[in-house]
Amino acid sequence: MAEYLTVSALTAYLKRKFVADPYLKKVYVTGEISNFRQRPGHQYFKIKDDQAVLSVTMFKTAFSRLKFQLEPGMKVNIVGHLDLYAPNGSYSLIIDSLEPDGVGALYQAYEQLKNKLEQEGLFNVRQAPIPRFPKKIAVITSPSGAVIRDIMTTVSRRYPIAQLVLYPAVVQGSGAVPSLSKQIDAVNQADDYDVLIIGRGGGSIEDLWAFNDESLVRQMLTVDIPIISSVGHETDTTIADFIADKRAATPTAAAELATPIPLADLWLSIQQAQQQLVTILQREIAQRKNYLDRLQKSYVLTNPERLYEGYLQRLDLAQDKLVRAMTLQIERPNQQLQNLVPRLNQSMNYEMTQAKQHFKHVIASLQLVSPLAILSRGYSVTRKDGVVIHQLQEVSTQDEITVQLSDGEIVASVIEKKEK
Repeated sequence: MAEYLTVSALTAYLKRKFVADPYLKKVYVTGEISNFRQRPGHQYFKIKDDQAVLSVTMFKTAFSRLKFQLEPGMKVNIVGHLDLYAPNGSYSLIIDSLEPDGVGALYQAYEQLKNKLEQEGLFNVRQAPIPRFPKKIAVITSPSGAVIRDIMTTVSRRYPIAQLVLYPAVVQGSGAVPSLSKQIDAVNQADDYDVLIIGRGGGSIEDLWAFNDESLVRQMLTVDIPIISSVGHETDTTIADFIADKRAATPTAAAELATPIPLADLWLSIQQAQQQLVTILQREIAQRKNYLDRLQKSYVLTNPERLYEGYLQRLDLAQDKLVRAMTLQIERPNQQLQNLVPRLNQSMNYEMTQAKQHFKHVIASLQLVSPLAILSRGYSVTRKDGVVIHQLQEVSTQDEITVQLSDGEIVASVIEKKEK
């Protein structure tokens, strides 16, 4: 009768096969990254070629050592070992190290960071001009290398009055980035420098790698003074070179950029300017002297009374002109007044005639409704004690009444009343 294995037993047996097989303890595999999505810790993705797909696992420790970013479709060379994961019975390639196929890991990381910062537009942020006459220059580099000696020699030859201040830093190895960052911060806080030179000698890409650090080059963007980068030889280019305001191929070139005008040229320019100033002043003095001579010989100074002749004539002319103007201003209103008087009299006569006719018309209208006119036609008004009598019962016999006629009054006594 067949002996059945449990799933766990079979999986454990297969796992021992993977672990014990000497060919699977360390394998070298090349392929294309697929289904990669970066996770906070361990990374799980696949590599493939035209005919097969293999699951891979890259633990956090190995992933943190990468100098570049993994991207889907990237062809890589992997060193690792195979293992089987018992809970789901799947096997995968455990990555110990990984590099781009055909391109070094550091170069790949360099290109990725360069493209990233270029897309952010950071390479064009710093464009400050270098001061023409620097007083104080800061230099961040190794205190024992040839860089500082070349810079000192060049500055001493070209512009010896400039003060050089060295900020010693580690420029290679694991401690380079913290050391360079500390000195950049120190220069920025000093706030009395005209320009900063950051440099080191040539070397491999590994030797220059500190100047490709993202945090360091972003810190360079915060520096308030112009930065000259001189890292490596003429053919070496780091991210710091793209970020800096100016890039120098050598330390000597960096010192020349930091001192744009040599002291000898400056002194010669000052002498030329001095000579030009003397020439200009001499010419100006000669012109002023000639002008003074002409003034001294002018008739105004030789015969000052003539200065007033023209003014007196102008004054007489102005007085005559003023008198004529005032006369004209007076005559014009008088003429207007004389022209208006007849028109005013005519208007007044016309208005008076109109007013008299209107008055007569009003009087005639009043006559038509006047009580006196009615009385003149034979009517009268009878009053008792000043009150007009309207009805018979308002008076008694023997009452004294007043009868008003059109031309006077009659005082009478009531003798008899007769009702109608």
